[in-house]
Amino acid sequence: MNSLRPELLELTPQALTALSNAGFVKRSLKELENGNVPEISHENGALIATFSDGVRTQLANGQALKEAQCTCGASGMCRHRVMLVLSYQRLCATAQPAEKEEEWDPAIWLEELATLPDATRKRAQALVAKGITIELFCTPGEIPSARLPMSDVRFYSRSSIRFARCDCIEGTLCEHIVLAVQAFVEAKAQQAEFNHLIWQMRSEHVTSSDDPFASEEGQTCRQYVQQLSQALWLGGISQPLIHYEAAFSRAQQAAERCNWRWVSESLRQLRASVDAFHARASHYHAGECLCQLAALNSRLNCAHEMAQRDSVGEIPPMPWRTVVGAGIAGEAKLDHLRLVSLGMRCWQDIEHYGLRIWFTDPDTGSILHLSRSWPRSEQENSPAATRRLFSFQAGALAGGQIVSQAAKRSADGELLLATRNRLSSVVPLSPDAWQMLSAPLRQPGIVALREYLR
Repeated sequence: MNSLRPELLELTPQALTALSNAGFVKRSLKELENGNVPEISHENGALIATFSDGVRTQLANGQALKEAQCTCGASGMCRHRVMLVLSYQRLCATAQPAEKEEEWDPAIWLEELATLPDATRKRAQALVAKGITIELFCTPGEIPSARLPMSDVRFYSRSSIRFARCDCIEGTLCEHIVLAVQAFVEAKAQQAEFNHLIWQMRSEHVTSSDDPFASEEGQTCRQYVQQLSQALWLGGISQPLIHYEAAFSRAQQAAERCNWRWVSESLRQLRASVDAFHARASHYHAGECLCQLAALNSRLNCAHEMAQRDSVGEIPPMPWRTVVGAGIAGEAKLDHLRLVSLGMRCWQDIEHYGLRIWFTDPDTGSILHLSRSWPRSEQENSPAATRRLFSFQAGALAGGQIVSQAAKRSADGELLLATRNRLSSVVPLSPDAWQMLSAPLRQPGIVALREYLR
């Protein structure tokens, strides 16, 4: 049997889970094992699966999986679409030997990307104008992926752009996928073979003389940050809060006027650590506070160095806009996702008690968290594990998986869930939940972990 849809043969169960959901994939595999195999046929380039109960699913050439037509009546994704792909893969596996994997050439998609709506391409150009940096991963045998400041893109098929997925609200064929493809094309033109690369998208609208501290706002921000840093280094954080309250406020407001997201987030985190010290919080860590203070000035010094290199025609390792987080949105809406809990940490200080629960997306490997605090007077009657976050009990969240169709992620990784209309739900951790996690989060053993941490 000739392979009319090679992109479907590239979709692993992990990819199908990301493109649909884990429930559809598990049920589809179970039904196929029980002999409920649809009849596969071709008609005018479309792949058709006819099931024993009369349901007919059709996937035309050039269509994404969610765009397939199915007579089952489902308004969106369904198990029949997943079973069509799995059945087609099994049929092709028995009909012909597996072909050797060809080198991936994302340039084949440039023509198709040029036909996307003007609004999508303009949003991509706007991000490039900010000097965006994209982290590229292209390890042989693994799924090519790209990590942007607020989005992650994965290319589940090396043959069709329709099966690229972004974790933003658009999901497919968004501005982030456009930029990821462009970055891979440019990077491969300069360095044909690479496993991991940080690539700077350059815009003709950004001149080499651009300087973060040339403007009055930028210079003022740098001055206020230096004043705050000096006050903390000389006086220490044990001095009364009133001694540096004004300095914190000036620096924070200046960073926000510049719209430098990572600078303002660094200031917020440092302030939280200082407050935790004075409140005698159990989660205060001196080493962490020291790193935050040292990194504050270092970030601005690094931005200055990157701008200096750029001004003499040298391509810096990272554009200064990325270093300071220029123009980074405060939060981003996410597409449907499943998050696996990594655990919960409870804390308390002299006035409050709270918790933080960490989650990871098995699809992208990104880390998110939920954080809350309450007056300590409520702790005896309402322990942290029994408190509710977005209508879910904290203990259930810490030991479960979140499935959501309406989630948001803030710039610092805070997760925001919508609970209306049952758009988010929590299920217990499955026995193999952590087995789906990949490196570097999950390591095969102590030796591999030690090697990674070096």
